Amino acid sequence: MLVVSQRPLDLGGGGSVRWRHLQRELPKHGWKIVECAPRAGATAQDTSTNPRTASLAARRAQLMGAAGRVLDPFARVLRVQPEALAPNNAWAVTGRGLIRSAIERERPSVVLATAPPPSALLATAAVVDDIPLVMELRDLWAGNPYFDRGSPILSRLQGHALAHAQAVVTVSDGCRTNLLRLHPEIGQRLQVLPNGFDPSLLERRSERERPPGSPASLIHAGALYGDRTAEVLVAALGRPELRGRARLELVGVIDVRTHRALQTAPDLAAEVDPPVDWDEAVARMLAADIVVVINAPSTGGDMALPTKLYEALALGRPVLALTREGSDTARLLERLGQEAGLAPPEDPAAIAAAIERLLEAPPPPAAPEALAEFDVDRIAARYADLLDEVATRSSSSSSLGTTTSRR
Repeated sequence: MLVVSQRPLDLGGGGSVRWRHLQRELPKHGWKIVECAPRAGATAQDTSTNPRTASLAARRAQLMGAAGRVLDPFARVLRVQPEALAPNNAWAVTGRGLIRSAIERERPSVVLATAPPPSALLATAAVVDDIPLVMELRDLWAGNPYFDRGSPILSRLQGHALAHAQAVVTVSDGCRTNLLRLHPEIGQRLQVLPNGFDPSLLERRSERERPPGSPASLIHAGALYGDRTAEVLVAALGRPELRGRARLELVGVIDVRTHRALQTAPDLAAEVDPPVDWDEAVARMLAADIVVVINAPSTGGDMALPTKLYEALALGRPVLALTREGSDTARLLERLGQEAGLAPPEDPAAIAAAIERLLEAPPPPAAPEALAEFDVDRIAARYADLLDEVATRSSSSSSLGTTTSRR
């Protein structure tokens, strides 16, 4: 299988964690994985564990934010967010030669294009003719409020790309619902193969013993951007009922609003660290009392089920989930009996109350059998079954004297 991505699969972040496991597991089911991706410039590596590279990426993000504010009036006319006009979209055209060369060199049984960014889907759809194509949307483009203001342009471009795929994969029920709302014609080809956790994490579960009188540690591991900010969490931790009872660890690139909130809360015990690798992130979550997940609706958070959520559940750590009622994250935590840590992301008082609940009566860890469907080994097996089916269907069509045509 040739995997096409505009961002290298090992660049870091949630997508890299997903493909780290799939690259390990799919060969056990008979699928060799070959990557097709451009080299990432230093300023694009916002999850790099190299401090200088991470700093360059942060500066680029600030410049892009300023450019977005300038472009916003034009973006509003197009009914998109400025983020939809990101330069990496140009790879939808410039990346075609690289993909063609990889196909000619590898002669893959299946091509899989994974997004974000969406340019991988658009470029691959333009060049793949007679090879079975699978498209994976780990985040949506059209239909995602981080990019889309109801633009028919994004929907048409995304729908045109998906029309070429023999199968479409997404990662949550919320993503599935939104895709079917925009593209009902893909219903028979659409599957949910969620993010998940490495099963070895279950073996690392342990009781967290905090010395009496010491503050509880809350950790958020991952990038903060747009309205996905810890600003309100900082305000909640500064409330009188929590003063001195908790300290906050932010691991990864953080947004300007969070920076400002921390600067105006000098009494809050807080630590901000650059991105770390997966092993270090897991170790730090295991050492924390509470793992924080922030899902802002404006960045598509209502349909987000991030990898770190599954990892926290597998490690047996209580989860403080700043997410709206009815979101995919809220429904999962309620199903698993972990709803004590739910709070709306914009309400400091509700967030403080959720933290108090977790401090005073944390829920017992979710049972391993309740998490089994999110074991990445099982997800990889399901992925392999899908690839087998797509490849077999194409082979059967060819044997009947037909070609695999674009849908």
